[in-house]
Amino acid sequence: MKTPSTRQIKNSLLGCASVFGIAAISPAASAQDGSAFTFSGNAALVTDYRFRGISLSNKDTAIQAGFNVNHESGFYLSTWGSSIQDYNGAELELDIYGGYATTIGNLSTNVGFLAYTYPGASDNSDYYEVYGSVGGSLDTVSWSLGANYAFEQDGTGDQDNIYLYLSTSTPIGKTPFYVTGNIAYEDGAFGTDKWDWLLGLNYSFKQLSLSVNYIDTANSQTSSGNAGVIGMLSASF
Repeated sequence: MKTPSTRQIKNSLLGCASVFGIAAISPAASAQDGSAFTFSGNAALVTDYRFRGISLSNKDTAIQAGFNVNHESGFYLSTWGSSIQDYNGAELELDIYGGYATTIGNLSTNVGFLAYTYPGASDNSDYYEVYGSVGGSLDTVSWSLGANYAFEQDGTGDQDNIYLYLSTSTPIGKTPFYVTGNIAYEDGAFGTDKWDWLLGLNYSFKQLSLSVNYIDTANSQTSSGNAGVIGMLSASF
């Protein structure tokens, strides 16, 4: 197994984001009347799969998709996948995560557990994180403050890792356009005093979304974290 310092596989939302951002539940949902469960999904084509500022697709196009099951109590279970460059024999990242989301006053909260898996990869490639976030709004600006923590395990080279982020979003007047921003700090197995940031413009039409994001990093220790402009076309259902 390569050590985290040489593999740099997770050195950066959503999450986006990564382009998607962590543990985001698709806004599109469907359920039969009276059912306690709702189901939603998403699919996307991105010009470069960036996770926490780092390209995991060798700066090539990637295909991504996810599926969510949500319960009216606030508990949810989701899966999300993306094509990636070859990583220890795997060309697919498959994330499985579950948690609990609710509101406390005017704040939204979300906590959960996330497994990063790489089907077909050699042993000790998968790893796990716990995460939590709190969010709200100030006038027209929505914000989310969160953290992801990977404890010591084989997949992290027996080191822990912390990732802290602040994400914002605001509409441009009454248009279907909105501006997003993200700044994050990472330290541990996958980065040492590493920063990444994003500034994006998004357009939404019904269940479709088109975005253009400028992404950059500092102290990434790899050229995969160089500044880039990333496009994404996504659909929710």
